[in-house]
Amino acid sequence: MENPNPNSQLPEAHDYLDRVIRELRALKAPQKDTLVGVLQYLSDHIRATRAEIGAIKGSSGGDQLFGNTADELEEIVTETARAANRIMDAAEIIEGVAGKVDPASAASLTDAVTQIYEASSFQDITGQRITKVVRALQSMEAKLQSLAGAFGRAEFTPAAPVEGDAALLNGPQLSQSASSQDDIDALFEGLAAE
Repeated sequence: MENPNPNSQLPEAHDYLDRVIRELRALKAPQKDTLVGVLQYLSDHIRATRAEIGAIKGSSGGDQLFGNTADELEEIVTETARAANRIMDAAEIIEGVAGKVDPASAASLTDAVTQIYEASSFQDITGQRITKVVRALQSMEAKLQSLAGAFGRAEFTPAAPVEGDAALLNGPQLSQSASSQDDIDALFEGLAAE
C-alpha cells in the first residue's frame, strides 16, 4: 500500500473532523454535546494554528521563516572576528615598539598590550554564543517548516509594509549581497554621464 503524503494528512484530517462534528450535531442524543464541544475546540485550534503558521510563512516572503536572521548573526560573527584580528595586529605592532623605547614606557606599553589581549577574548566567546543562537534558529525554522507542511497551505495576512524613514533603515549589507567597489564606481560614472 502506498504511503499518503504526510503534508496532506492534517488538512484531510481537519476536513474529516469538521464532517464528524456536523454529523454529531445532527444526532438527537443529549450525550453528544460534550464530545461535540471537545471536537469543535480541536477544530478551532487547528484552524487558528494554520492561520498563525501561514502568517509566519507569509511574512518572510520566501522559504526561510526567519528571513535572513541567521545570515545577519553569522555576519556579526565574521565581522567581530575580523575586528578582533585587526586589534591583535595593532597590539603586536605596539608590542614591537615597546622594545624600542625606555624601560618605563616599555612597561606601560606592555601592560596596555596585555590588557588588549585579555579583552579580545570577547570575540571568541561571543562568536560561540551567537553560533549557538544561529543553530537554534535553524533548528526552529526546520521544525516550523515541517509543521507548516503538515498543516497544509494556509492563507495569511501580510504585515503592513514599512514606510518612510523606517523603510530605509536596513542596517549594513551582508557581505554576500554587498555591492563591490567596481559596482559603486560604475554607478557614479553612470550618474556623472547623465
